[in-house]
Amino acid sequence: MKVLGVIGSPRRDGNTSILIDEVLRGAKDVGAIVQKIFLNDLDIKPCQSTCSANCKKTGNCTIDDDMSPLYDELYDSNVIILGTPVYWYGPSAQLKAFIDRWFAFSHPEFINRMTGKKMILVAPFEETDISASDALVEMISRSAKYLKMELLRTLLVTAGEKGAVRNNKKAMTQAYRMGLDLK
Repeated sequence: MKVLGVIGSPRRDGNTSILIDEVLRGAKDVGAIVQKIFLNDLDIKPCQSTCSANCKKTGNCTIDDDMSPLYDELYDSNVIILGTPVYWYGPSAQLKAFIDRWFAFSHPEFINRMTGKKMILVAPFEETDISASDALVEMISRSAKYLKMELLRTLLVTAGEKGAVRNNKKAMTQAYRMGLDLK
């Protein structure tokens, strides 16, 4: 099994990265091959709606940037873990651009590339009201359903300052167990 962790936070070693690392550690402990992508290190341009030229015909985007090699990583993965802080009740700009570029494989001829894949959403945020993540969860849930993927679990954590989640034993245990449960 191959598990791809995608970090949509601009912060290295922030709460999102810490939680994703725990999920990946659990997955690795049950024998998964794990990989982590830090989107902020990549140049992923926003969708330019050029799909009539290529993506409807080939299932690949016409934009030549750092997203191009990530399509194969997505296709080759059994489980995709999306991690993002909640920004203005949605995903970070980095994760949103990444997901918007999934349009290249959403056409009927190519949608089967994602069918049956599993997804996990990890989202730390500062607010204490869990409903602050509702719009994000709805967006990810609908995207998974459209692509015929299964959203296995969500981990929503009030985390506050950078790295604060390390002190939240419950959240850290939940993240690790999410990875273990992928066996």
